[in-house]
Amino acid sequence: MNLLIVQASPKKKGGASRFFSRLLRLFLPGVRKETVSLSARQDFQPILELLPSTEAVCLSVPLYVDGLPSHVVEFLGRAEAYCQSHPCRFQLYALCNNGFVEGKQNLPALRMLQAWCEKTGMPWGGGIGIGGGVMLQVLGIVYPILIGIILLQMALSFFSTGTLPGELWCSLAIQICTWLFLNSGLLFCLARLSSAIRRERVLPNRFTRVMIPAFLFVPVADVFMTLSSLFHGRFLVTLLKRDKWHSE
Repeated sequence: MNLLIVQASPKKKGGASRFFSRLLRLFLPGVRKETVSLSARQDFQPILELLPSTEAVCLSVPLYVDGLPSHVVEFLGRAEAYCQSHPCRFQLYALCNNGFVEGKQNLPALRMLQAWCEKTGMPWGGGIGIGGGVMLQVLGIVYPILIGIILLQMALSFFSTGTLPGELWCSLAIQICTWLFLNSGLLFCLARLSSAIRRERVLPNRFTRVMIPAFLFVPVADVFMTLSSLFHGRFLVTLLKRDKWHSE
């Protein structure tokens, strides 16, 4: 089994799509896999040349306006022509994520990929729609740091007193269980997807989300996006300014 994981976020660095593609790799030990980045036109030809030698492709892509990003649409057009003139026969899988909490909002993008498979004759393997993608990515960064701090405290306590306090064990268990709960839907779907890839089978489209109630997700996401914008140099007055129509 040769698997090509295509990380298709237009962002040069970071991004939830890159995070999910790395997470998928952890579920596929022993599988020959290669991860490539598809973020601009210069990436098209190197990726196209890999298609004839691969048996499965997993596209990790963000949702843009209820569809695929424009550079992905352009790449698929190029890939259709390339596959018609080259011996390509791979099964296409997809990881599609969006910033909203509802994973089913990714359905139109998955349908677009399925339609491409029907047009080109490539077998569609199925996909996962992930809601709250950015929040899941942030949790994947924050919780390892928190767990690392607790482990450091445990190590310092052991070397200084020769004991491990019960409250540290309790705190460690709480952090691990909380992360597993918040990511439980994602982990289950990734396990199913990795199993389908290994067996070269079709996976029905599945949808998951960060396990936070919507009424809590919305204010937390608003605060995070505001802080993220401020961190990138956007002033609060600019974020809250009304849009005006300028006519000449």
